[in-house]
Amino acid sequence: MKLRVILFSALCFWVASCSNFPEPSPQNYELFVGDSDSYPKFSPDGEWIAYYHFDAGSPKNPDYPTGLYIIDRNGQNRKLVLEGIHLNPAWSPDGQWLVFSSSGLIQKCKSNGDNLSSLKSMESGVYFFPDFYPDGNFLVFDRMVNVEGSFKKVNSDLLSEIQFFFPEISTGRDPEFSPDGNFLTYMKGSREWPHFEIFSLELKSGKETRLTISNMDDKSPTWSPDGKKIAWSSNVQIHTMDADGKDQKPLVFGVYPSWSVKNEIVYSHANADYTKEVLYIIGTDGKDRRQITY
Repeated sequence: MKLRVILFSALCFWVASCSNFPEPSPQNYELFVGDSDSYPKFSPDGEWIAYYHFDAGSPKNPDYPTGLYIIDRNGQNRKLVLEGIHLNPAWSPDGQWLVFSSSGLIQKCKSNGDNLSSLKSMESGVYFFPDFYPDGNFLVFDRMVNVEGSFKKVNSDLLSEIQFFFPEISTGRDPEFSPDGNFLTYMKGSREWPHFEIFSLELKSGKETRLTISNMDDKSPTWSPDGKKIAWSSNVQIHTMDADGKDQKPLVFGVYPSWSVKNEIVYSHANADYTKEVLYIIGTDGKDRRQITY
């Protein structure tokens, strides 16, 4: 969770004590925004977006409380699924269910909030970024006990025993399966470099491939619907590349991209006056950008 209130208080102190505090920019916007819409994820049909809204106001806004929401791709028909801290939503392949991390606990519910269930575990507060396998039979999530993380697997009913997913992969966070289920992409940190890079794993062979090499945090990889491209965020900017890491291109300033079957990308970034973090949709050619939350 982004501690917006703490950041805002710190910002006020810095502004009062340091005349050289930077002006708002696309790359430092998180220092200035209050309310935030983050972790957007397209539904399988590309018509709906699940996301997490954080209300940083005091007093709180009763009409838009902190919680898990869905909204259509045109920015209409916003619906509260569950109130509270529910991060990293992902859709089931049939579009009927949402799985997410609730303060580090994996939970699942219908897209209207019904039939809420929780993963049974002796651990608490360490599970994030769940994603369904394309056939819907199981899901993978990361176990974050340090910056490196590891992957776990459980059946989609959340009732089976938690298992390691590819124990050979000792580190990784924020996994997403390719549309055909043959690959997994994720961000990976290491003691060898002080930032995240994007990797892919061929599930059949167990071959791991490093796709990005930079001195910046590369995060939040997401697959194109044909499995030929990957989008990700690097230094608060959305990029795209071929699935093998070639042809890397910047697209737009933002974070947390999700690629839809309609070849649109939804992502988070600041609004025009840097007061809120909101959601935008853009074409994969960089055209037709539009803001969908306010």
